[in-house]
Amino acid sequence: MSETSTIFALSSGAPPAGIGVIRVSGPQAGAALTALTGRLPQPRRASLAKLRDGAGALLDETLVLWFPGP
Repeated sequence: MSETSTIFALSSGAPPAGIGVIRVSGPQAGAALTALTGRLPQPRRASLAKLRDGAGALLDETLVLWFPGP
């Protein structure tokens, strides 16, 4: 992996699980979050969002936290 890679990693326990935590890191993390939820939430605040696939179909409702930059 390089510093220019954007990665998605499961940060919670292995499925099946009641709650899953997915970490998105890298230079395109904000764009990925916007593509999945339709918006970039306010930094460092938890907010509810609808997680959608590439066709716009609802996958799940989710809690999103955005931590830009180091």
